[in-house]
Amino acid sequence: MHSTVLGFALVFIAALSGGALAVPLKKRRQFELENIYIPSTLVMMLILPFLMAAFVMPNWMEAVHAAGAGAVWRGAAFGFGWGVGSLLFGYGVTMAGMSVGFATIMGINTAVGSLLPFLVKSPADLLTSGGLVILLGIAGCVAGVVVCGRGGFLRERQTGASGQRHGFGRALLVCAASGVLSACANLGFAFTSRVGEEAQKLGVSPVFSTLASWMPVFWGATVALLLWFGGLQIKKGTWRKNFGPDAAHDWLMGVLMGVIWFVATIPYGMGAYYLGRLGTSVGWAVYMAFTLLVANIFGFMTHEWTGAPPRALRTLYTGLSVLVAAIVVLAIGNSMTGH
Repeated sequence: MHSTVLGFALVFIAALSGGALAVPLKKRRQFELENIYIPSTLVMMLILPFLMAAFVMPNWMEAVHAAGAGAVWRGAAFGFGWGVGSLLFGYGVTMAGMSVGFATIMGINTAVGSLLPFLVKSPADLLTSGGLVILLGIAGCVAGVVVCGRGGFLRERQTGASGQRHGFGRALLVCAASGVLSACANLGFAFTSRVGEEAQKLGVSPVFSTLASWMPVFWGATVALLLWFGGLQIKKGTWRKNFGPDAAHDWLMGVLMGVIWFVATIPYGMGAYYLGRLGTSVGWAVYMAFTLLVANIFGFMTHEWTGAPPRALRTLYTGLSVLVAAIVVLAIGNSMTGH
């Protein structure tokens, strides 16, 4: 299989999980956000990465040491930002609704997470024909999510859905902050690539070595999430809900959310590798576009768009069409730049 096709396929698998990430949040019964994020964080950031590493790269700690403290601290710092963005993601989606929340978060996330690695790591490609096509594709992804967000706004205004109960402007502000900080996931992965390179020198497969690059990012995110949500449980007294009548169901939802989150991350890193030297820019934009497409499918399945006016639906369909076109443009641009 051609590496570009395989890269896009892996990114799509990651996006399929990313689009489903909010479903366990909606299915919880008694847990607050601070309750469900504890098991999901432990599963996503610690348990699954360590289990996977034990099988595919048992010498990964040597790679971390060889990469140096700078790479580790850089990854952890970006990871901490990602953790803050992730906790705001839960609040943003709850306040604004799945479709509107995803549109706002993913639009900003796409722009920041795709452009910064491009500008910092591959500035020479910026003004090439392939680079300009990629920039056009990234702009198309951002435009697509903005149009989708407009459709969600029209739906909210007509139906008075969840975002209005919390104040729509406030909900969008939370989503915007989540979008900026959530992009730190890709920035951390892109700027800790040396850890993965050191893992390859130790004999780890280039595909699985991407997990080594993720590890410091996971550590920083874990600190942010556990500090915030653990402290919030103590402050609000919601730690008692961990042992309530529906706790077993909600713990299961938290574990499921962690598994989905993990599957939404690791295949992305593998896909970015197969997409070549601009993989962290092209792959991230495609990942965001695919994720929004999947999220809106789940939005329809969970009846978020029931009763939406025709104008809102037409706007949403237009935005989704723009996203599909942008993905095609990114694929063309990536093939033009070469690997």
